[in-house]
Amino acid sequence: MTDTEKYDRQLRLWGEEGQATLEKSHICLINGTATGTETLKNLVLPGIGAFTVVDGQKVTASDLGNNFFLDQSCIGQPRAQKVTEFLRELNDRVKGFSCDEDPIQLINEKISFFKDFDLVIANRLPESALLTLAQYLWGLNIPLVVVSAYGYIGYLRLAAPEHAIIESKPDTPLDDLRIYNPFKEVEVLADELKLEGLNSHEHGHVPYILLMIYFLKRWRNEKSNGKMPETRAEKEEFKQFFISHSRNYHDELNFREGVQGLWKALQPPSISSDIKDILNDANAANITETSTDFWVLVAALKKFVEVHGVMPLQGNIPDITADTVSYVNLQQIYHDKALADLDEFTAKVSAIVSAAGRSSVPAELIKKFCKNSRFLCLIRYRSLAEEHASPKSATLVSDLEQPDSNLVFYILLRGVERFYQTYNRYPGFNDEDVEGDIALLKNSLSTLLTELSVPSQLIKDEYITEITRYGSCELHNIASLMGGVASQEIIKLITHQYVPLNNSFIFNGINSTANNYSL
Repeated sequence: MTDTEKYDRQLRLWGEEGQATLEKSHICLINGTATGTETLKNLVLPGIGAFTVVDGQKVTASDLGNNFFLDQSCIGQPRAQKVTEFLRELNDRVKGFSCDEDPIQLINEKISFFKDFDLVIANRLPESALLTLAQYLWGLNIPLVVVSAYGYIGYLRLAAPEHAIIESKPDTPLDDLRIYNPFKEVEVLADELKLEGLNSHEHGHVPYILLMIYFLKRWRNEKSNGKMPETRAEKEEFKQFFISHSRNYHDELNFREGVQGLWKALQPPSISSDIKDILNDANAANITETSTDFWVLVAALKKFVEVHGVMPLQGNIPDITADTVSYVNLQQIYHDKALADLDEFTAKVSAIVSAAGRSSVPAELIKKFCKNSRFLCLIRYRSLAEEHASPKSATLVSDLEQPDSNLVFYILLRGVERFYQTYNRYPGFNDEDVEGDIALLKNSLSTLLTELSVPSQLIKDEYITEITRYGSCELHNIASLMGGVASQEIIKLITHQYVPLNNSFIFNGINSTANNYSL
């Protein structure tokens, strides 16, 4: 079976380039628990390049109750080795390695072990070791994904200093047709329309893009002294003017398509605030030989916008009612204009690269960036160290005051880690300790809540009892769900396509609700 056949479905989502990036990646999993292996499963199947499982534990009988990648024969064997063997069976194109060392010891004594991975997944790693690892990876700009299933609660945290997305792939992107301010070539084509001499069939198959440009120009000359329709009344007036020039509005689909797109077409061209923030970022103003390709391209885009006031043309037109010759001709005009914009943009990139004395940017990347420039996205995550040192107390209190807020479980999981740090075990892990651990966990939470400036009454006792009752267990259904969510976000991070979560995700399996928080 060829790669195209094997990965057909996913190639439709992230394309050959995204797949190639995935196949070059080497991902590290810390602890081969149910949640960890479910996450890796969903990365091995679509074909990451390699993975390494770091786990110093031996397989026990309790592992068999929730981890489908272990069986009876594994008991007593290194967990890292056994889950790696089973995971490798899922895809013979993926390389799998195991490291039977205690990850905490590895972090404390040989943290450079993690420097060559493209992404690290941390699961069931105590808070102190997690913060140490997170700070190290942050300095290397290696994404860290923290994922866990704790009883009925799932938790996911993404962390990376900066994540740039060129192909954000919005669900319903607006077509870039330039009807409001047409470029010369398409305006000339619209001016050449001779509608009066067309028969009914031909009249009903003139592309609505040309009709809109043609009648907008006429309306401005005849009705508004050259002004574009701006107010709602003016836009409605133009709408009726446009409809009045159809021969049979209900039968002429091209005129109906024009009316459907009229309100969007009559919006003056603008650049979104998010794109403006990227263009005005300090990294785009000071390009050096160490600047990333992304910031070089952003600097070139800023120069392009300063000259033209608009982004480079994407060059696509939608499937519209038109005869074949007219459609192909119009499509070619948009394509040629996009190529001209690309050539100009490429020249600006070359000039910036030359001035900075750095290596050139690949032509394919320039083309992809230029085509997707309207949908750029930049995420700067908050580090775990910053989250812990400078909590967003007002945000926490405001959300926790809402009925049934899932943010309560973020607080509880942080409290659980405090408990572990003090007692070297999780609350409720031993059945005989459950009642006593409820009080001990409440004490751990009291200290944490004081640090977070969160009133203790916002954390109800029944929640503390519930989290203690879990005894740190991993339910397979919650582990499987969190593995699916985590792997989806990891693919976004690796391929730099689609927009990943920012930055924390909590799933409540009790009532099947979930929330994304920026903490």
